[in-house]
Amino acid sequence: MSAAFRRVSVWREDGASQVVDLAEVAAAGGFPWFELACGAEQVDAVFAAIGAHCQGLTKGMLEDLLTPDEKPEGVRYSGDIRLASSFSVEAWRPERTVDRGTPQGVGVLRFQPVELLAGEDWLITCWHPQRSFQGSRKADEQPPSEVAELREAVAARWKRRPGGVPGDLGVSIMHELALTYAPAHRALGAWLEDWELGLYIDDDLDSHDELPELWGLMAVLRDWLNPLNKAGLRADVNKAWLVVSDHEAVIEVDKRIDKALEELGKLSATLRQSFGLLHLEQTEEQRKRTEQVQRRNERLAAAFLVPTFVAGLYGANTWVPGQGRHWGFWVMLVVLIVFSLLVVRKIARDHDRTEAELHAAEEDRRRKREELLRGC
Repeated sequence: MSAAFRRVSVWREDGASQVVDLAEVAAAGGFPWFELACGAEQVDAVFAAIGAHCQGLTKGMLEDLLTPDEKPEGVRYSGDIRLASSFSVEAWRPERTVDRGTPQGVGVLRFQPVELLAGEDWLITCWHPQRSFQGSRKADEQPPSEVAELREAVAARWKRRPGGVPGDLGVSIMHELALTYAPAHRALGAWLEDWELGLYIDDDLDSHDELPELWGLMAVLRDWLNPLNKAGLRADVNKAWLVVSDHEAVIEVDKRIDKALEELGKLSATLRQSFGLLHLEQTEEQRKRTEQVQRRNERLAAAFLVPTFVAGLYGANTWVPGQGRHWGFWVMLVVLIVFSLLVVRKIARDHDRTEAELHAAEEDRRRKREELLRGC
């Protein structure tokens, strides 16, 4: 079997399925499912291998199947042949051994694009390279993932609920792919909570780049889901991604897509609130730095205020005590020192009172953090 083929299997209406060689497809009974993992450069070789088993298949259809889409797209060809695009998604970040309540940062989303081409009596799927997104930017591309668990789940579902046409099998595959959407958007929500925990416990304002990354990941997942959310699909089975005989199976997949989009909408609202929270924290941090500078300036001003006042008083063109006498200088000096110390002391006491209030508030915040960690 060519390296472009991952597996060939035959599926029957009685719920049975079996893996076969290409040469055994015609005699096996049922309809074939050809699993591919290759690019459009192998169109000719693949068509030569399976063209005889796929009535109505053209090289143009096969090229559309083998060419990865930026986002899921669907195509309707003549007759009952349809091309559907779907994907699975996995939220991933490095596992680290950390203390309870310690933030671990934002991870990546790994998308596994899958395209399905179904005719009246055949199904072809192509597993394209995986794409990893860091925020809204594609960060990496890896070979297609292994799908042994998906095959087992699809076979078990087919055995319980056999379909009548290849499109039913295709929708069953899309159902297993859709099962990954809920864990992915829940992980995004958990990463957002992790960021908020870091902001509250560690005052980690240096992690502000994580929020745009979370927003980018949410937007990418939403953009991949939107093309699968077809209007009117539940009322009209002809609007389904593939030609099927089991409309309820289509509705099940659509519900999972709708639920994922709904949860992403809620996450979007929470992210907007988090951006507001970050802005408030940054504003508060800037206010604290400004107050520190102001306190230093006040002390410096106090150190010069009284001497300037006394020197100006004695420099006035009027009579002052001790004018023209030596003891008058010492009186001026004592007044200057005493009043300067009094003013500086008054300002220092006001600052100490303010610092004590801030320290008490910080202690209360630390106590609440410890209670939060004990409750984690």
